[in-house]
Amino acid sequence: MTDAPAKRLSFPRVLAFSSLSVPLAGVGLPVGVYLAPLYARDVGLGLELTGLLFMLLRFWDIFTDPVMGYLVDSYRSPWGRVRHWVVLSVPILGLATFFVYMPSKGAGPGYFIGWMLLFYVGFTLLQTARSAWVPAIAADYDDRSRFFQWSEIVSTLFMLVLLAIPAILDLTGIATGRFMQVAVMGWLLLLSLPVTAALACLFVPDDPMRGDTGAGMRFRFGPFLAALKNKYLGRVLVMELLTGTAIAVTAANYLFVAEFVFGLSDGLSSLVLMIFFLMAVLALPFWLNLAKRTEKNIAFRAAVLTSMASFVIYYIAGQIGGFWPLMIGALLNGAAFSAPIVLTRSMTADVVEWQAAQTGENRSGIYYSLITSAYKIGNSLAFGVGYFIVGQVAGFHPSQENSPETIHGLLVVFCLLPGLLYLAAALVSSRYPFTRAMQQEVSRSLDPRGPEPLD
Repeated sequence: MTDAPAKRLSFPRVLAFSSLSVPLAGVGLPVGVYLAPLYARDVGLGLELTGLLFMLLRFWDIFTDPVMGYLVDSYRSPWGRVRHWVVLSVPILGLATFFVYMPSKGAGPGYFIGWMLLFYVGFTLLQTARSAWVPAIAADYDDRSRFFQWSEIVSTLFMLVLLAIPAILDLTGIATGRFMQVAVMGWLLLLSLPVTAALACLFVPDDPMRGDTGAGMRFRFGPFLAALKNKYLGRVLVMELLTGTAIAVTAANYLFVAEFVFGLSDGLSSLVLMIFFLMAVLALPFWLNLAKRTEKNIAFRAAVLTSMASFVIYYIAGQIGGFWPLMIGALLNGAAFSAPIVLTRSMTADVVEWQAAQTGENRSGIYYSLITSAYKIGNSLAFGVGYFIVGQVAGFHPSQENSPETIHGLLVVFCLLPGLLYLAAALVSSRYPFTRAMQQEVSRSLDPRGPEPLD
């Protein structure tokens, strides 16, 4: 166990770490908003089959997440604890990205399943390694939020770049299809992967976390079961599951709602999303300041209740249609979008430190793999169950003629499911017991001098 006080990294190094959010954002946004509709309608897999395949693939990915977490925790190199895993993820994710983002019309389920499996392996490895880095490089309770805050800001700014592609092409009158839009996004992801990995690995330290003895672990189920039984992590996992499902339901159906309910083109739909994510960047400091003045779970609860209210506005706006009614709901929804994601990951870093103080083991890889698993379960349910409800219960099919009643059913699913999920997340967060005072006590037990700011 080290006696050295934790030091805050300089802002340029925080940005170097946060640059890894660029390829991760390139995975998250197109998969949720563009890839699913592309494969469902343009490639020709159909709505229900696409939803089923996404659900099954994400459930498979859920099993690989704990394995990635164990690998990150157990196998270190002369480069440190996580750098080599970041480097390894680059060729895996890059190869899969080329084929996933650039399919041909008529590509079958086998093509989709094979490349998506490799795609998710590379994505999970990069995401787990990046998140597991934070407990060792962040200095204290609020500094953890700083790392995830800037990661989210960088992620959102790159999302704006991606969203500008169809919007600019549409507004300038340049004819292009969904295939070309997604392909350009794929190429941006391919170019960003090696650059951001180099920035992070060259400029961010990879030293042991305070309280970490540095010992590797044999693969056993004990640490996973202990993590699931952890009363602090358990509630964070449920909060992540509920918010992840709500976000994925919104993302999976957004383009359909924008086109069929509000009557917008791809370009205007992307413009609304650009403003949505810009609002998320602008509002994030407010939520983190609220967390700094109160507790992380209080700020989380305020954010998800704000998101819930936005879906009431979406429903009312859907009765009117058009660009500006959709924009009103998107502004409120966007303002609360990023806070739950940042706060649950910051809470997880607190729990990792508490665990290290108890056992001398840094299990951040396992803990963050479980967090991403919870998020992916939500994604799976959103695509599988959500698309099933939209297709079979509401009767909506994007490649067919839909009645006004069917389109209204699409709007109801789009608004009701996320609204209820955000309400449930708020209720769970009200019982989260880990406080700022508890974290400060843990920090003092690891190093009585406490964190030392770096000028």
